[in-house]
Amino acid sequence: MQPGARGTLWWRALAWLALGIVFTATHWPNLHIEWPMRGGDKVLHAIAFMILALIWWPTGFIRSVPLFALVAASWSILDEALQALPIVQRHAGVEDAVANLCGIAIAMLVIIALQRDPRTPGHAVRALAWRMVIDRPQAWMACAASSALGAMAGGVILVTTQSLLRQPIKPMHSALIGATLGVAVALHATIIVMMRSMEARIRAQRCCPTCGAPGVDGPACAACGAVVPTSTWMVPFARSIGGVPDRHWIRVGLVPVSIAGVVLVLIMAVSIALSIRRIEALEPYLGIEVDPGMRLMLDAVALAVAASAGLWWSRRAAVRIRAKEGIECLACGHDLRGVVPESGLGRCGECAEPFRVQPAGSVRQEG
Repeated sequence: MQPGARGTLWWRALAWLALGIVFTATHWPNLHIEWPMRGGDKVLHAIAFMILALIWWPTGFIRSVPLFALVAASWSILDEALQALPIVQRHAGVEDAVANLCGIAIAMLVIIALQRDPRTPGHAVRALAWRMVIDRPQAWMACAASSALGAMAGGVILVTTQSLLRQPIKPMHSALIGATLGVAVALHATIIVMMRSMEARIRAQRCCPTCGAPGVDGPACAACGAVVPTSTWMVPFARSIGGVPDRHWIRVGLVPVSIAGVVLVLIMAVSIALSIRRIEALEPYLGIEVDPGMRLMLDAVALAVAASAGLWWSRRAAVRIRAKEGIECLACGHDLRGVVPESGLGRCGECAEPFRVQPAGSVRQEG
């Protein structure tokens, strides 16, 4: 069995389970929940469909991002429309459908912004590490435990902070947002720790990126015959931003943050210029009487657009910098064109930083 095959089945089972839970919750007959804040159900709708999309994307059933976005958006609208059936005894509203689409939009922005470049150093090792991590029951239990602790800590911290700052407190609203942020932070930290530990183990044992067999010493794996370049075992820069040395922090750090700020300002300017609040037909949704939940969703989408624009720019800048690998040292800028590589791997004569040599005729495309 290939590494990660069992974990992939578990992940797909989790995706179907999540879909069943969301569908059951949105179609439970005559379900009424009293929310402490007006529009709290809109927040829950957006969070549910955002998480659902983020869980379904790694299953690999749909590998095209635009197609996946279309399917997810269509399902969210269909899910809301089915609530109008008499047997369900629920209300199908435009506001809920918009909230669903807001959650899908945020998830797609996250997916697009975090897509990895397969040409980056260590990508094969990271991909194998991910497959081996999700293959272990201990990893799933650790993620569940960290998510529960993160939800409790996040909710308590945000409510307490608002209380100390003497801000208007809406406990349910604050606890829900804090719990969501807490789960995201705790889950991300847990996965990062497990991934780094697994990557170190894979490099120490020289496991084949294809079949996971340890002890790969030559140019090919003895177990499956897959070609394993020497550059596979390159350790990424210890200090890096976006996978490149921190000497490029202006291009991959400061500039993207500025771009994110500009995008956010432009969104706010367009919103004001269009005078949304003066359009009578939209006042029930976006006017003065709009509930806090819908307003929060629109703000969240605006922030997600700005953040994803900055992160996308950062990754694009990193790809352009990595395109110079083998021509000049990414760490110190020294000219490498006179260095003679061995087995596709060279080393800078100034700072001894290793670099990969691109195969003849390969051209990196700027995306």
